Amino acid sequence: MTFATTLTLLRILLVPLFAGALLYHREYHEEGYSGFAWYYAAVALFALAALTDGVDGWIARQFNQRSRLGRILDPIADKLLLVTGIVLLGTIGVAGKGRLPLWFPVLVVSRDLILVSGTLFLGTLLHNYDFVKPHWTGKVCTFFQIAVVLVGLLLPGNASTWPILWAAGAMTSLSLVIYLKQGWYLLHQTNYGNSTQQ
Repeated sequence: MTFATTLTLLRILLVPLFAGALLYHREYHEEGYSGFAWYYAAVALFALAALTDGVDGWIARQFNQRSRLGRILDPIADKLLLVTGIVLLGTIGVAGKGRLPLWFPVLVVSRDLILVSGTLFLGTLLHNYDFVKPHWTGKVCTFFQIAVVLVGLLLPGNASTWPILWAAGAMTSLSLVIYLKQGWYLLHQTNYGNSTQQ
């Protein structure tokens, strides 16, 4: 348990707080109150969680705090934060201001379900999960998805945010294609190796 891993755990704990703040904002708004305190709390909690995403990685590299637990928890924390934010902003949105177009959360959730299913399948087939290698498209995809959540919180429904949204959609789709190609290559190698041994 390193300090970098502690920050990752903090990011996981911030996810339900962020979701709760956004939901309470809508509830207060529907009851006729402004609920701005909850809205600003949601923005601040997401910003803090996004900040820990960069800080924990930097600390792990600079102070040699890389750990197996951190490697497992970091992508889980990222996905929990982003998927929660994108799904909430694409369904309930920001009360009284608007929401993200529904196609974006559908695309993001579909991509993650496909990749998780493929990883579990290949991991079971190969009897380990060390084959998972991050690709630059995945990192760029994460950056744009964070940007989408931020503009979805700060400027929901604003037409000026569409270029960021389309860029995020393109990178989400591209990263899915890249990881599927990597998975297909590994699957082909495995099948070829099995066939030559028989």
